[in-house]
Amino acid sequence: MPSVRVVIADDHPLVRAGIGQLLASHSQIEVVGTAENGIEAVEAAGDLLPDVILLDIAMPDISGLQAIPRIRDASPTTRILVISMYDDPEYAQEAVRLGACGLVSKAGSSEELIAAIMAAHRGEEVLQKEIPLSPREREVLSLVGRGRTNAEIASLLAIRVKTVEHHRQRLMNKLDIHTEAGLVAHARRSNMNPC
Repeated sequence: MPSVRVVIADDHPLVRAGIGQLLASHSQIEVVGTAENGIEAVEAAGDLLPDVILLDIAMPDISGLQAIPRIRDASPTTRILVISMYDDPEYAQEAVRLGACGLVSKAGSSEELIAAIMAAHRGEEVLQKEIPLSPREREVLSLVGRGRTNAEIASLLAIRVKTVEHHRQRLMNKLDIHTEAGLVAHARRSNMNPC
C-alpha cells in the first residue's frame, strides 16, 4: 500500500519538526514537504501535490483559512486538514465550508492526529468529537467529569435540571456514547476539566 504523502504547514519550527518526527515513525505516512506560512503552503500544495496537507490556522502572510481555497485551486486532489490550538466550533465549520476535510486540535494525541490524516486521505470529514460542542455543553461535560450530579450541575450553572438532562443527551449523541457511564468515563479522560 503506497504511503500517504503529507505536507506540514505551521509557522513554528518546533511544531513542524515535532509533527514531522511523529509522522516519520508511521510506516504508511511520508512527509514530503513543509511550509512556514500560508503562501508557502499554497506553493507546496501546487508543487508537491500531497495527499494531505496539515494546515495551521494562525500563520503569517495569509491565514490557514485564507489558504484553503487557494490550496484547493493549486491541488484539487489534496485533502486539507486544519490543525490548531483553537477548538472553537466556528473555526471548524468555516474550515469545512471553505473546503477542508476538518480540524484537529494540537492538544490531541498522536494517535488522533494519525487517525485524522488517514481519515482525511480516505475523503472522510474529520472533526474531533469535542470540537462541535457548544460552550455550555463543554461546561456540562467538565462538571460530569468531576462527578457532579444533574442537580449540582443545574445549581452551578443556574439552569433547570431538565436542561442539564437535555445537554447530557446531546453530549451522548454528539460524542457517539451510548451509556451514562461511558459519558462519565469520556469526561474524566478528556483534558477539558482543569481540576
